[in-house]
Amino acid sequence: LKPIILMYIGTEEFVKMKGKISLRVMQELPNQIHFVHEYTDEALEMERTIRESMQSLPPADFEGVLHPVFQEDEIKLILVGAALGTMVGFFQLLVVFA
Repeated sequence: LKPIILMYIGTEEFVKMKGKISLRVMQELPNQIHFVHEYTDEALEMERTIRESMQSLPPADFEGVLHPVFQEDEIKLILVGAALGTMVGFFQLLVVFA
């Protein structure tokens, strides 16, 4: 097909046409990409596959998957937990011994 098109419109016009098509595709891609995401999610059943895989993991392996996610904020989580525990402790102290 390409040789026929080249013969009909010429090499220079073919290169220009290819550039215009590429530019148009790049401009339209952001408007169309959500269709691709919806289709791949549906076709590959990614949510179900990931859920089933995570549910089948033993607890130690599940922790191994999640630990890197929280590792960066581990100190913050510990400090927030300590602060919340302290506040609840004082509240209980006031309620029980008031």
